[in-house]
Amino acid sequence: MGITLPEALFDQAKRHASKDQPALLSFVTTLSRDVSPKELFQKAKTHFAGERFYWQNPDKTLKMAGLGVTKQFLADQTKDAYLELAERVKLLKRDTVTNATVKETGPLYFGGFSFDPERETDKEWQSFKDGLFYLPLFMLTERQDAQYLTVNFPVYIDDEYSKCEAVCNQWEKIIHSPLPKLEIHSLAAVRELEPEHFLDSAREVIDLIQESEELHKVVLARRMGMRFTSQVDSGAILEQMLATQENSYFFVLENGSAVFFGATPERLVSLADGELHSSCVAGSAPRGTTEAEDEQLGQALLKDGKNLREHHFVVEMIEATFKQFASELSLSSEPVLLKNRDIQHLYMNVHAKIKPDTNLLAVVEALHPTPALGGLPQKLALAVIRMKEKNDRGFYGAPIGFIDPDFEGEFAVAIRSGLIIDAMGVLFAGCGIVADSVPEDELKETKMKFQPMLRVLGGMEHE
Repeated sequence: MGITLPEALFDQAKRHASKDQPALLSFVTTLSRDVSPKELFQKAKTHFAGERFYWQNPDKTLKMAGLGVTKQFLADQTKDAYLELAERVKLLKRDTVTNATVKETGPLYFGGFSFDPERETDKEWQSFKDGLFYLPLFMLTERQDAQYLTVNFPVYIDDEYSKCEAVCNQWEKIIHSPLPKLEIHSLAAVRELEPEHFLDSAREVIDLIQESEELHKVVLARRMGMRFTSQVDSGAILEQMLATQENSYFFVLENGSAVFFGATPERLVSLADGELHSSCVAGSAPRGTTEAEDEQLGQALLKDGKNLREHHFVVEMIEATFKQFASELSLSSEPVLLKNRDIQHLYMNVHAKIKPDTNLLAVVEALHPTPALGGLPQKLALAVIRMKEKNDRGFYGAPIGFIDPDFEGEFAVAIRSGLIIDAMGVLFAGCGIVADSVPEDELKETKMKFQPMLRVLGGMEHE
């Protein structure tokens, strides 16, 4: 697992640097599969606690673990976070010297945006602001065909090659350190926060929709507070997510003592090789306790008018947005069931060929929030959410993922997620309110949506 950085690449980076601006050296090498991204994430706890991320796609064809922060983007709340990050990505391309030839290796930013930049950031989300992305020092990328290590660090014009040797030695220390024992946390308290406020808000929103010719749907979110007996180990959260959830994007994003994590079934958008892909996920039903009951619940969901309407809203909006940025759009013929451990959803795929100069971040900004997380029409629904929800959603329900210097990458919608700071945590769940919604049924749906992360954090061990 020892690595050596080529002197020629280092010399090229020195020539690329200027007196005022270092070059970024991004070196990629293949590795034997002696350590998985999950194991690397855990091994790096001692060296890089608070500076780690993990990402895995639903079909397990891509797993990434990032360690250390070589560059960080923290959104300035007076500016558009998407445009600001786009500028950073352009600079990344300008300043980088790399031997990367494989997608999802080399320099890339991983992180997320806030759900609603118009809202004032709550105290618990202060370290994330309207957007937090970082370029890792080390990144392990595991694809079906191979495993790759990326090393990213700045090179100044007067640097010596010994800097490369020091970085390689740092990698050696991490890789040869023992796998730490996971610290299993215990839940001291769990409390649903303000269910009565949610019911009142749902009733008010139903009245608004019934009285309005424009407003069709508003997604209301609520929270669950948690207290643990000790500081929570991100590695233990990751282990439990991978063990208990399926058909999901898995993500962990640390920033200091805060960790945002989730297992979301919903892709927002990906861009690779000139093709955009998105998924329309909306409508929910519980899983059955037997195969027969599960089949019955699934078939009922496929025929349920309210859920089919909610799903259709999402399909229409994503289709209309894609038409701004792409051509040759194709769509699944009808919804199918996407089954997770606790919940099943209606699901369809959309893909299209991009128009020239399409910027992935512009597509992400235009899509977010889809009617599955915001409502319809988008801006009016957001205005209602600001009035009815007391708390800032932070990164919940917002885009999370990665982007490379060619503006390719992938973003998921950060649902089935939670935020933990030291030994305090909060989980999020939302549901779509439409004209014929029943508030008590919507409250019940949010309880179901808390279950995946509640299970991950040990809140359902006696179930």
